[in-house]
Amino acid sequence: MIAKEQINEKTSNIDENIPLIEISNITKTYKHKNALDDVSLVINPGDRIGIIGPNGGGKSTLSEILGGIRKPTSGKIKRQENMTIGLQFQESKYPIGITVLDMIKYYLETFNIPMNEGKLIEILRKFQIENYKNKFLEGLSGGQQQRVNILLSLIHNPDLVIFDEISTGLDIEVRSEIFDVIKENVVSKNKAMILVTHMMSEIEELCDKYIYIHNGKIREQGLVKDLVKKHGSVHNFTWKKFKEEKAADLKKDIEKADKENKNKLDRIINSEKNKGKNIPLIKLLMKYYAKGFAVPFFLFFFPLILLFLEGFVFKSMEMPGAAGSGKPGALLHNLIGSLAIMQIISVGVFIIPQTILEFKNSVLMKRIGATNIKPIFFILTVVAMGIIFMLMGFFWTLLWAGIMFGGEFGWANVALPVQFGESIPFLLLTLVQAVSMGMLLASIFKSTTTYIAVSNILYMPIAFLGGSFLPIDLIMNSPVLKYATYLNIFKYCMEPFSNAWAGRFIFDLETGIYLAVSIAMISAFTVTASFKLKWES
Repeated sequence: MIAKEQINEKTSNIDENIPLIEISNITKTYKHKNALDDVSLVINPGDRIGIIGPNGGGKSTLSEILGGIRKPTSGKIKRQENMTIGLQFQESKYPIGITVLDMIKYYLETFNIPMNEGKLIEILRKFQIENYKNKFLEGLSGGQQQRVNILLSLIHNPDLVIFDEISTGLDIEVRSEIFDVIKENVVSKNKAMILVTHMMSEIEELCDKYIYIHNGKIREQGLVKDLVKKHGSVHNFTWKKFKEEKAADLKKDIEKADKENKNKLDRIINSEKNKGKNIPLIKLLMKYYAKGFAVPFFLFFFPLILLFLEGFVFKSMEMPGAAGSGKPGALLHNLIGSLAIMQIISVGVFIIPQTILEFKNSVLMKRIGATNIKPIFFILTVVAMGIIFMLMGFFWTLLWAGIMFGGEFGWANVALPVQFGESIPFLLLTLVQAVSMGMLLASIFKSTTTYIAVSNILYMPIAFLGGSFLPIDLIMNSPVLKYATYLNIFKYCMEPFSNAWAGRFIFDLETGIYLAVSIAMISAFTVTASFKLKWES
């Protein structure tokens, strides 16, 4: 029965008489904090070691160094040359477009593992992943990904397999099936295994040795059977150690805090002042934007890069069809108008929908909901902040255009519209359409990864045909590109704005049609988003 259920029979080339891995005096430092501190360990063929300890103690860091996916800051590592390792990660993210079957075939081909379709189906059924073998990995649930990860860690018959929180996301039935597979493919084959877990029963079930690690140091190690004999169970031992270590750490922290705060006023984290619910939400969103860095870069640095690269290229060029008669810098002036209004559109295409999707798909939205903030108020807050970002990006672009080129051509000739009054309505129309477009994108996509890929593809032709990379005057004088501009969904509010910016705006039948099309798009985007943006799903 065991031979039938084993994943494959690929032979091993390891030497059974020497250690698989030997680490000596390993230290791993993250930002001046030691995740591992002078750790030494020997893993022999057949060792099945359970690593236990509190969160942040160094368990996962040690397993990653043993697996070769993270390098130590100092110390020595010695591995058998022909050893193969299987790894299952506690958390995993896969690139878009990679299916379950793609990943399995990659492992089979990399490790030269023969397999026919019947055997593969048998394995997929064992792991209960046959029904989604052709689905993208990044779209699977956490439990489904976990099953795939465990299969990939075993399919090439490794000499050492490393499991990190193997039970995460698994229901009782699947966990039992997978543990049977581990016993058949690791325990019965006398393979080496490292098991990082908070489930103490798993140590007793699968391991013969244990390591207790705390604050980056191995505090205790030995045989599981001796530990059980002394303490009754691994759970009893671990709970006892947790309480002892926690009490010791708390005493040290209090002593350190007392020493640091001696003769100092205690800093107030929060006052009793009632801030309502919207102000804390705005502060939370601002931290999300600022610390994520992408939004500040997109708003403040990206337009400067475009201004510098394109401005100095086009500032000496004359308007097409107006050689010798146009105003100096007229082409540059029109380019700046397009760059500024694209800042508004970019916020609608990127920042608003990404914020909604990331919060909706994360536990953050549940936390916000627990503070009695309704989804509609969250969306309105995101939209309000998005509008502020739009206007900031617009005026920031004009400010730096004036700084870079105003001295040569005059600030008004560079950073202000020629027909000021006529440009404002279409500027506002573009802003509203960008907001509605952002809401539509947030309602269509469920995966943030998919949205980012599609939004980038969507943004590029809008930016190009809107005059951000090539002045709109050059595009409209092209016999081909001027017709391609009708594919730009923002053309119908951007073009009247660009005409007013350049001083050639006339409200005629064509402009009226453009206005009607823009309003129709805004209505369609808004209505569709209001129906499709369902938070309960």
